[in-house]
Amino acid sequence: MSAAYVDASALVKLFKAERETNAFRAALGDWPVQVASELIRVEAVCTARRLGGDEILQRANAAVERINLIPISPEIIELATGAHTPPLRAMDAIHLATALMMRQDLGAIFVYDSDLYAAALGHDLNALAPQ
Repeated sequence: MSAAYVDASALVKLFKAERETNAFRAALGDWPVQVASELIRVEAVCTARRLGGDEILQRANAAVERINLIPISPEIIELATGAHTPPLRAMDAIHLATALMMRQDLGAIFVYDSDLYAAALGHDLNALAPQ
């Protein structure tokens, strides 16, 4: 069974209501296996703390717990430091590299960041941003 990669720009919609939240939740339901870089735990917790409140932090932690986390390996770091079009921020490059390392088992990558979305498409990944 193929997995769906969940980027931080998508994961935040599971603990903070945004315009795309309902569409994302519905689409994610089609993918029982969800994966992400272990980096997403840091991104989710830091975002939840910035937003404030124990309840949102609990929702962020619960969202992360449902995802299979992929360790950041030396190979992922090497791939992340390569040239990407468009150029990516460091955390986005790690997410892209992680998705690329798993591409044989990946059916989709959920991402709402426009640069990462474009880079994923450029690497022939099935980038999705349900509206």
